[in-house]
Amino acid sequence: MNTVAHRIASDNPYDYAEAQACAAGAADRRRHTPPAPVQHYAVLDGAEATAVQTAGGWRVQLEGQTSWVLVSTGNPNLVLLGRQDLADAQRAADEFSGGLAAIVCGRR
Repeated sequence: MNTVAHRIASDNPYDYAEAQACAAGAADRRRHTPPAPVQHYAVLDGAEATAVQTAGGWRVQLEGQTSWVLVSTGNPNLVLLGRQDLADAQRAADEFSGGLAAIVCGRR
């Protein structure tokens, strides 16, 4: 099995050491990069927002604003709608399969 360095250096064998160093640096960055926080679509007081869970509750950014607001976990005005990554992936899959009309008309 070829490593990333082998695939990069296959065109020019003199670049193997440089390719090996590049691959090692990329692997090191992946190891030491913290994962991105999970973002949720949300509604706060009737306004669309993005929410990220923190130790003290939820950090909420209203649509069109750049600042974040800390909201308590028990706040009834905060409605979480779902994870952004999963919702966006599902939307892309639905559009690829022909959109809502194709999904509804294709059911049996």
